[in-house]
Amino acid sequence: MSWLNQLASYLRPHTDDIALALVATLLVIFGDSINDLVRHLMRRRPVWLRVSVFIALCAFGYGALSVWLTPVVESWLRQLPGWQMLLAVVGCFVAVGVLAERYKKS
Repeated sequence: MSWLNQLASYLRPHTDDIALALVATLLVIFGDSINDLVRHLMRRRPVWLRVSVFIALCAFGYGALSVWLTPVVESWLRQLPGWQMLLAVVGCFVAVGVLAERYKKS
């Protein structure tokens, strides 16, 4: 157990980067679905409004989600004890990888 805590201590200073990587990867995986949903909701609107909404979504929406969700994930990771944080990080990246593989195939 001590070697897990030691390894976690090397990761702890990079928790903010780990959280951003997880959030950004999830946005990449689900970005097409979000865009499709917005496209579906906006399909009967005037073209100028559809374009404006997509500009806002892509330029500001995804950025805002990254800015708001990253501290939430980082806070969650920081509250975990060393070995649990390490296992959570590895587990999250494995889960995101499996999710990305399965989601993109369907």
